[in-house]
Amino acid sequence: MVDHELATANGYSVTARYYDDVYTEQTAPVDQPFYLHYAEQAPGAVLELGCGTGRVTLPLARAGHRITALDLATDMLAIFKRKLAQEPADVQERVSVVRGDMAEFELAERFGLVISPFRAFQHLLEPEQQRRCLERVARHLQPEGRFVFNAFQPNLRYIVKAQELAGTFKQVNQATLDDENRILRRYVQLTPHPGLQRHQILWKYEICDRFGKVVETQLEEMWLRWFYRWEAEYLLELSGLAIVEAYGGFDKRPLDENAAELIYICRRKES
Repeated sequence: MVDHELATANGYSVTARYYDDVYTEQTAPVDQPFYLHYAEQAPGAVLELGCGTGRVTLPLARAGHRITALDLATDMLAIFKRKLAQEPADVQERVSVVRGDMAEFELAERFGLVISPFRAFQHLLEPEQQRRCLERVARHLQPEGRFVFNAFQPNLRYIVKAQELAGTFKQVNQATLDDENRILRRYVQLTPHPGLQRHQILWKYEICDRFGKVVETQLEEMWLRWFYRWEAEYLLELSGLAIVEAYGGFDKRPLDENAAELIYICRRKES
């Protein structure tokens, strides 16, 4: 047993290490059936932007869909590739893993469906990055293809409350890690920056032995940019995409001011 001093990491190396432990079927968004539905309707292969460790990619590939999975985080992709190597040969053959920037990618193939699940698009912190990403999405869609992505809808009451609590950690997950019954506890410290439309997120991961003693603690910072509904829809239009459907949740509830999600299904605009 080693008692580590507090460690910090840049990027997503720490989060990658514990991602599949904290985002189980019970705690992850119920989005896999939603994306599978659109994959089944797609006229061609799928491109996923921000694939992470393959939480959405692998179920689509197991269902028979050919998918290109793109992410910039090397640690996330390393875990994804290890998981993919354990899949049956036919599933492995349907998946292409690409390290790339979702704001700068250029692929030879055009796709029947492009997806960006679980707020991956919000990791683009500048509007110009977002516009470049959407323009590339439009260029990579087949004529009858669709682009499906989600983001959270900003809640001003939540943002104000988060500002009041800035600097404090809140526990959000707990999971059992291995046969030694070690416990992972994950905490979040959220600091909104309304002038920038960004959340500064500090994750704290505590590893406890089976007696409950903390033996390791690690921190990792990340940022997300939020945007409002009309801002998002104008950005889509400017980027060459037309909205076909819009929802406020994965149950296809209406997109109104009470909705927690911004979910858009888009096509290429006609020339």
